Amino acid sequence: MVFNSTTFLIFFILFFFIYWGINNRLSIAARNLFIIISSYIFYGWWDWRFLSLIAFSTIVDFSIGYLLSKNKRDIFRKGLLIISIIVNLGLLAFFKYFNFFIESLNVLLISFSMQVNITTLKIILPVGISFYTFQTLSYTIDVYKKKLEPTTDILSFFAFVSFFPQLVAGPIERASHLLKQFQVRKLFNYDLSIAGLRLVLWGLFKKIVIADNFGILADSIFNQDSSIPGVSVMAGALFFALQIYADFSGYSDIAIGISRMLGFDLMVNFKTPYFATSFGDFWSRWHISLSTWFRDYVYIPLGGNQKGNFKTQINLLTTFLLSGLWHGANVTF
Repeated sequence: MVFNSTTFLIFFILFFFIYWGINNRLSIAARNLFIIISSYIFYGWWDWRFLSLIAFSTIVDFSIGYLLSKNKRDIFRKGLLIISIIVNLGLLAFFKYFNFFIESLNVLLISFSMQVNITTLKIILPVGISFYTFQTLSYTIDVYKKKLEPTTDILSFFAFVSFFPQLVAGPIERASHLLKQFQVRKLFNYDLSIAGLRLVLWGLFKKIVIADNFGILADSIFNQDSSIPGVSVMAGALFFALQIYADFSGYSDIAIGISRMLGFDLMVNFKTPYFATSFGDFWSRWHISLSTWFRDYVYIPLGGNQKGNFKTQINLLTTFLLSGLWHGANVTF
């Protein structure tokens, strides 16, 4: 169920009116339960078999957050955090990277003249697993570091993890920003809803009109069998740059706009990155929810820029390698 489909349009119209009816007349818990059920229907529309996976991740991290708040011994708390990291990254690694590593290992063995062919598995990648894995993992890390009080409201936590506007394409939200928004009653704001609708329409325009058409132009250049002239390569690179920005930022705009119509505030994910004046400036404007996640949970814990120039370069390289791997299981990333 993609945002630019008739199915989603019908789904959201029904959801919108029922949601506000429940919000205004019933309890916050009832509203959150409706969000969870609707989000699971939305997610299950892609492949219902993976509903148990997102539910499992949610239960694990909710439980670990609770246990972290009840235990003061460092060794026990570290053990709980390690369990969270292993479960979350283990599931992500299996579904997204298992075949990539097996294929890479086969290539390596062949390069050493070893006639070994390890069989890959027919693994289907669960939609959105890269996003909700980072979202739940950041929760347990923040609770472990005592930057965040763990919630005891399991419905709000389930809603936080599965919230359908940002479930499959971000932004990757922090519990400190989004989770608490599920714990208060919403007040319908006409102006905010109209602003959200405008942002949804702008996102759809970027996706359907700009991204899809520039994607066709880019493919027409790069899919040629013959050698491609240099001018065409440059044009193709420009078309692809416009396609990927309009596609990704378009989805983010739709997610943010839908959330505003429901009374929720999501972080801005793109800030005109192609107007950046340096690489660092570009990094701070492009997919902000991901870049700040890697900054806070990878780069800074590795030492950031506080341990000399050489270590800083290693930390940067490690962060960018992991960021590339997050985007896709391929050496090109």
